[in-house]
Amino acid sequence: MTEQTSNTVKTYLARLDAALAGVDPDVRFEIVSGIREELAGLDEQAAVARIAEMDDPALIAAEARAEMPPPPMPAAPAVAEPVPGRAFSITAVIVLIVGTFVVPVIGPLVGLVWVSMAKAWTRREKIVAWVRPISAGLIVLALSFVASLFGQNQQSGANQPVLAFAFVAQWHLVLIVMFLVLPIEGIVLLVRANKRGWRAPAQP
Repeated sequence: MTEQTSNTVKTYLARLDAALAGVDPDVRFEIVSGIREELAGLDEQAAVARIAEMDDPALIAAEARAEMPPPPMPAAPAVAEPVPGRAFSITAVIVLIVGTFVVPVIGPLVGLVWVSMAKAWTRREKIVAWVRPISAGLIVLALSFVASLFGQNQQSGANQPVLAFAFVAQWHLVLIVMFLVLPIEGIVLLVRANKRGWRAPAQP
């Protein structure tokens, strides 16, 4: 191979190597080495003719880049997932606690209904929220009834107004106990939900 032919080949290989900048190093080396071997040993005329038949270095580089796998996408920054219904759950338990004192009967009833709809507590906790105050009231009512029976046996001569007053007092005691249980229950629900991030634990 003459010096002129050698320079022609070197020029083509230099252009090819420059065009392959940014391609995977192993692929780049393989392409350049393969074409160098193909042009090796050719005289000037044959080398020029063979290079004319080859694609332009820019086209070869474009094809090599097209076969490269796409670069990995950067990982998206971790974003804290919002707790579903957190504001509603907080509102529900506050209505249960405060509503017992501010709007008796209606307040705690609305609070219990909202707690049942909220996502911060399990189904079991919601059922217990309804059953606990009712159970407490029934227990107090049963104890008051038993106590009134003993009182009537000891005071058989008690007049009707006294018995009526005792009956009303029993029901007042039942309501008082129930309304004492409701805010305590609301505080318990509030503490539980706050400890676990206002998310109900997964149920089996």
